[in-house]
Amino acid sequence: MAPHSSPTTITIRAASPDAMFDPNHRLMEEIQRLHRNIARRPDAFDLGVRWHRSGVGIEYLYRQGQLVCRAADLLAALEAFDTIGQPRPDVVTGPVGLRVLEIGDRDAADLADALASALGRDDLVTPNHVLDSQVHMSMCPATEPVPASGPVRDLPEPAGDRRVDVAVVDTGFVHALADGTGYPRFSAVSADSRPDAQVHADGTDQIQPYGGHGSAAAACLLAVAGAESTTVHVDSCLVGGAVDEVSVVDALTAAVESGTDIVSLQAGMYTREHVASVAFAAFRDEVLAAHPDTVVVAAAGNNGSGEKFWPAAFDWVTSVGGLTEDGSARADWSNHGDWVDVYAPGDNVTVPFPNGTYEYHGGVTAEFTDGHAVWSGTSFATPAVAGMIARRMIEDGVSAPVARDRVLADAATAELAGVGPRLLAD
Repeated sequence: MAPHSSPTTITIRAASPDAMFDPNHRLMEEIQRLHRNIARRPDAFDLGVRWHRSGVGIEYLYRQGQLVCRAADLLAALEAFDTIGQPRPDVVTGPVGLRVLEIGDRDAADLADALASALGRDDLVTPNHVLDSQVHMSMCPATEPVPASGPVRDLPEPAGDRRVDVAVVDTGFVHALADGTGYPRFSAVSADSRPDAQVHADGTDQIQPYGGHGSAAAACLLAVAGAESTTVHVDSCLVGGAVDEVSVVDALTAAVESGTDIVSLQAGMYTREHVASVAFAAFRDEVLAAHPDTVVVAAAGNNGSGEKFWPAAFDWVTSVGGLTEDGSARADWSNHGDWVDVYAPGDNVTVPFPNGTYEYHGGVTAEFTDGHAVWSGTSFATPAVAGMIARRMIEDGVSAPVARDRVLADAATAELAGVGPRLLAD
């Protein structure tokens, strides 16, 4: 619980050639993207950044103005405020038995440090950490999208009588893509899927960073699961590329309580002092435990790191790492470790994508005219694994947990030495 320096306000100016190879400069550009996108959300919030003690890289992202604890720990949390001589916060009841501590303009990371010292524990009161669409150390998700002509590579429709409902928790769905790309399996996306509200800048054809991410994930899932026996609902809580963990837990709760079989989450986060997320742990105890036939699949992240990435690192989540395009090796951007359950190809994946002009880091632009992109990241390996679980449910007529176990057993037989269980959807 060593002290940190306070977060720093970031200003981005024109990049020098040297700056373009500075990892912190690239990260600061990415944080500025997130700041701009979050400001356009209906539930806009201030984004905090805690940099690593080394000065290189980000330790975690968080929502300013809030801390989080469980209801059972509230009294201890309030007494800790007294101990450190800070005014007690306003307390708001959150989802899954959480308590959100509204702390005003006090910095959430600094206050969490002080409270942890007073409590002697790091896992009682935490920042409201922010998940992003797999950009944390890498860029959008592991790479930025590149124009492509398609098509999406589909498996044949599975044979079976069982229907499967899947929730894709992401940036929402670009409904125009269902017609614009001619991808027929988008017919399985429910009409009430929430729209991706940050695809193009207002009044222009400028494609926003993370625009189309949720639609791409839905396509990766349907390419494996098929459309005839699958219904996909795409949620938009990650619109703009980032959102706090309490909001994600709220979206997951709604998905699970609606009766969905599989949840596919293409986002994750690092946490203060690497503790397991308080919000996701509460979700498991309060919601998922009451719905044992629902399976949660989550991306392991794109930082090339063994550090645990949440919620993927929980043992009740099926965590997915990324392989190279041919499945012969772990992609160098993929997170890894014994907490990753399975690896699947996520490199150079062809996905439906909005048409328009996209601006890359460094100011280079590209024109998307054929309704497709090539994109890389665990954001695209994850829905493929979720799709394989759905496919197995249809073919074998079994529940999601049974199908998941069979898929993971198959992956174990194809284990990649030095990497882990490998799933190739072919």
